[in-house]
Amino acid sequence: MPIPSAALLAGLLTLLSAPALSQDNGPVSALESPARGAPLAVTAAEPVGAGGPFGGSTSPRRGIAYPVAIAARDGEAPAGIAPLPRDLFTSDDFYIDAALWDDPRYFRCNSALALDSLYGGYDATPDLIGDNPPDIAPWGHCERDYPRESIVSPYPFATAQAHYAALMAEAEARGGPGAMPPGAGTWSGRYTLNFDGLPQWMNMHLNQVPTILSLLTEEYRIRFVQQAYHVAVSQAPQWPASYCWPEGFLRYFSGAPAPFIDLYVLPEQVMFITAFADNFIRQVQLGRDFVMDGPVPRLGAPVARWYGETVGFWDGDVLVTWTSNIQGWTANASFEFSDLMQTIEIYTPRYGEDGAMVGLRHETVFYDPEALVEPVRLLRDLDRQGALNAGEPFAFIECNPTIYPVDGVPQYEAAGSAFELHQPDWFNRPWAQIWEYYHEEGMARPDRTPDLFGF
Repeated sequence: MPIPSAALLAGLLTLLSAPALSQDNGPVSALESPARGAPLAVTAAEPVGAGGPFGGSTSPRRGIAYPVAIAARDGEAPAGIAPLPRDLFTSDDFYIDAALWDDPRYFRCNSALALDSLYGGYDATPDLIGDNPPDIAPWGHCERDYPRESIVSPYPFATAQAHYAALMAEAEARGGPGAMPPGAGTWSGRYTLNFDGLPQWMNMHLNQVPTILSLLTEEYRIRFVQQAYHVAVSQAPQWPASYCWPEGFLRYFSGAPAPFIDLYVLPEQVMFITAFADNFIRQVQLGRDFVMDGPVPRLGAPVARWYGETVGFWDGDVLVTWTSNIQGWTANASFEFSDLMQTIEIYTPRYGEDGAMVGLRHETVFYDPEALVEPVRLLRDLDRQGALNAGEPFAFIECNPTIYPVDGVPQYEAAGSAFELHQPDWFNRPWAQIWEYYHEEGMARPDRTPDLFGF
């Protein structure tokens, strides 16, 4: 898509000229833009199925129990809902059910995270599947869903490159981009995630599965349902972190929030450090340009990186970044993404009543033409907690594997035990290789799916 013209940018600026607010978390920077800061149409949502552990008042890190947002137990449909004759839990081959995937009843109106939670997979979520799985799986609330319109990008750009160029053009029109602005050094510090008023749809507890499927290309729809089936029916979740596999780029944005994010702001580089079950170190290279002679923009060698490579610039007191060269991977409960994934991220300061900076608005637009039918957007608020030399130091994570996919199911293996293990191809969807080898015999899997383990 070509870079938008000045006339188009001016028209968009008129449409989006209202200053963005941070839902009771303080006003954000006064700089206006047609390419960032668009408000959310819907700022509240309820979990649609069992679980819903992440975000706002439901966060387990705030000491509040998980909600159990189920509408009916023991396989019984909720009042007024007619179940399908065949659904995810009664099917012996989800591939041949593709015509049913767009009906929430196929998943018993559960979110992807709810399906991931049925067997007690999260600390504070009880076992909800019952004594005779999977037929008696519970139902979620069929009337709940977070609207697709609040998920897709509100901006007219088809590529991250075009979006970045438009943001750069705005900065240049204001006399920039500039060096590190006065006061940006005070950004350095420790932050926590605050989801109040910013529904975290990417955690997959707010949406009916068909809504997420509507965002995905045909191949990635199949992959998302494959994941849903094997976590909810086969009882074989393949969470990367459980095996000490890499967490992958999308995990930085989805799943359990990190206890904190350490932010370092320097004149030539901005760096974010955090950890879940693995370490996330993201560097923003200021004032640099990508090499454009390969399949995706990059900075270093033409080798995909787990968390990509990032360039950025300052537009006044706003930090704009572009990340590319990302290793395609997965994140439990969320959708798979490809090597073509790129993001535009905008970090906008939030100010308290006294004018002091209290945190950052983190806006991310995800571009992936292989996995997504159109770009999607996520908003998060980062609350500043204090200086980098206050509190506990960053604890670097080293994962020591004790769980292995024995017979296609995650199993704990004690020291000294011996067991047979098929080694998957690391860069060919290892989770899917395990599912297909152990759990899909006789299923009508599309021919384009690669053979398992090279057999």
